Amino acid sequence: MTRAREFLAELREEIESHEAVNHIFLNRLAVTPMARQDYRVFAENHFPLVCTFTSYLELLLLRAPDSEARLWLSRVLVDEYGEGSEGKDHPALYAAFLEAAGGDRQREAHSPLRGPAQDFIETHQKLVRRGSFLAGLGAVGPGHEWSIPKMFAAIIPGLRRAGFSEEEINYFTLHIEQDDDHGRWLEEALHRYCDRPEAQQEVRRGALLSLQARRRFWDGVQAAVIRYRQPRATRPDGPEPRGALREVALTAWDGWSPARRMETSLLRFVEQRRPALREMLDRCRSVR
Repeated sequence: MTRAREFLAELREEIESHEAVNHIFLNRLAVTPMARQDYRVFAENHFPLVCTFTSYLELLLLRAPDSEARLWLSRVLVDEYGEGSEGKDHPALYAAFLEAAGGDRQREAHSPLRGPAQDFIETHQKLVRRGSFLAGLGAVGPGHEWSIPKMFAAIIPGLRRAGFSEEEINYFTLHIEQDDDHGRWLEEALHRYCDRPEAQQEVRRGALLSLQARRRFWDGVQAAVIRYRQPRATRPDGPEPRGALREVALTAWDGWSPARRMETSLLRFVEQRRPALREMLDRCRSVR
């Protein structure tokens, strides 16, 4: 048990310092003035993650090796279903924020998923369905519940600066409180299994795979917000500066209108082939 607690303490420190939890986009939200319309783009990308989260817990609950693990997972699920939020489940709370930002929950339910959300959801579905139980628990426990309070602490100041009321951002402030509890509850479940190096490796692997997906998600949301705010700046720099030859080639491509029309048509074609949120929810909750 002592070895398990030492491992989990080290893992928590690793997660809290991970680049996904300290993403530059979150740092920008904390200090850069942004309008409600900017947060609409943010919310439209983030809403599907909120709607599908309980499916990960539900699938893990079916795979839990004993009643104690099922108990801890059930406690988290009860909160997610609305026990600690006046009977409103977390998707309903987030939908209120989405609509306060100018979005439409019904339109989002029937629209194709955006790329960052689809990648994130499919990564976690694979983890909780095909990976080991401990890898799945690492993803939804340390990977989610330990990271969200720190990420949301960076998001909340910007929401208040943009003029959202406390009621409109209740989803975020509630998670600062609830996820500290959820993290402790799932840590209790993990204590029983993390006394062996092999088990520790699986838990850490699941947590890091979740955080890698989270980093890609924030990369994608940041690019979407930039495209919305600066529609002519369609090629924001990635993590590495572009070389001179690539810069010249992209400038020539961007300056040729037929090429841009062809690229836009291709992107729309790819987007329309993505599943809608309602379809993705059906897939996530299927036990097969």
